[in-house]
Amino acid sequence: MKDAGFTLGALFVGVLAVLCCAAPAIIAGVTMLAAWLSYSGYVLIAAALIAAAVGGVLLFRHHGIDAQACCEPEKKASNHE
Repeated sequence: MKDAGFTLGALFVGVLAVLCCAAPAIIAGVTMLAAWLSYSGYVLIAAALIAAAVGGVLLFRHHGIDAQACCEPEKKASNHE
């Protein structure tokens, strides 16, 4: 029983040491990520719009819709035949 308590205590101290030593690296990483995202916000918005446009074009091509079929007037039936 004494060994289990020692192992549990050593594990707790090890986890605490890892958290304390890794905290500055985690904070620095989060800070750098936030700064990069705030700087590249315009780039990310443009990339999202371009991706949505390409996806729309591919969707229309997949369904077989082309520009000519979209813009042709419909032929109306005439009663004068």
